[in-house]
Amino acid sequence: MPILPPANRFNAVLLLLAGLSWLGGCATPPVSTHDPDGAVRQRILAAADRLIGTPYVLGGESPAGVDCSGLVQYAYLQAGIQLPRTSVEQFEAAQPQRRVLPGDLLFFRTGRSSQVSHVGIYAGNGQMIHASSGSRKVRKVKLNQRYWRQHMIGGATFLGAGGVPVARRGAVSGKPSSS
Repeated sequence: MPILPPANRFNAVLLLLAGLSWLGGCATPPVSTHDPDGAVRQRILAAADRLIGTPYVLGGESPAGVDCSGLVQYAYLQAGIQLPRTSVEQFEAAQPQRRVLPGDLLFFRTGRSSQVSHVGIYAGNGQMIHASSGSRKVRKVKLNQRYWRQHMIGGATFLGAGGVPVARRGAVSGKPSSS
């Protein structure tokens, strides 16, 4: 492994420390018993957890196969909450959050379009459950990966107030703000 010059090592250490401080906000305890929506959040996460490994199926919304918004819609329905079908519709209908709790939603812009194109469920401890078209299945992933940090638009909820900081959210139109 090559040894970096002192200036590059210093920059690498600064980058690492910045990343670790960002992650510090993601390490959340399990859903609080003081949260009035705690039981609902638990049901959402339990339903999403049961779907880990389920095949990715474009337009799918059942344990036979799901896409990203179908996973979200299914998990919320198991907790008694009916959501719109697409990630754009979910983004537009949800309450924006600068801080999220387990069970809240995270939205991403993953394609060339300026619209929301992906959604996942925040699982706590800096992780998200989502239906991955790339791996062709539902997975739990760490949000500290560069890809997710670069593509995140922000968080939103259909429940109570959030707790863990997330990236600044774009405009409610389904498109990120230009500022």
